Amino acid sequence: MELFKIYERYLYSICYSYTQNEQDSLDIVQEIYIKVFKNISTFDEQRPFRPWIRRITVNTCINYKRNIKGNIISLNYEHASGLCLEDTIVSDYNLEEEVQKKELKKIIKDGLINLPSNYRMVIALRYFDDLSYLEISELLNRPLGSIKTDLYRAKAILKKQLENDMEV
Repeated sequence: MELFKIYERYLYSICYSYTQNEQDSLDIVQEIYIKVFKNISTFDEQRPFRPWIRRITVNTCINYKRNIKGNIISLNYEHASGLCLEDTIVSDYNLEEEVQKKELKKIIKDGLINLPSNYRMVIALRYFDDLSYLEISELLNRPLGSIKTDLYRAKAILKKQLENDMEV
């Protein structure tokens, strides 16, 4: 039980990034707990626990996504983790800067929402979960080249959207 408390926020954050729904995320976390309990005998104690439970979590979220066809999955990490890209920018408090940050945050959020789901997924795993290309490839069971291509294309789309939004 202690183990679940340690990972609860981490698991919820991942789930929320896929569902954008508090109740669905909590339900998925419960499903993950059941899967971990049933499959704990397959865990290799010589390896770290966090990547193992992350794989179960992502796979469970992917299954959720498959079951909810047509649902747009956003990667709004602001609500999931309390952190966002703009929050990492260090500056003195300035109302004008805060307004600019909020505008940039909205532009980035809109850009992520408009990305195809496979691009959102690799962006989230790379930049929000800090996974390497190889880890993403293994986690999603996709070729490394495909992951690199998806990241390149996603960044190109985001860059173009940001440039267009900044010009307006």
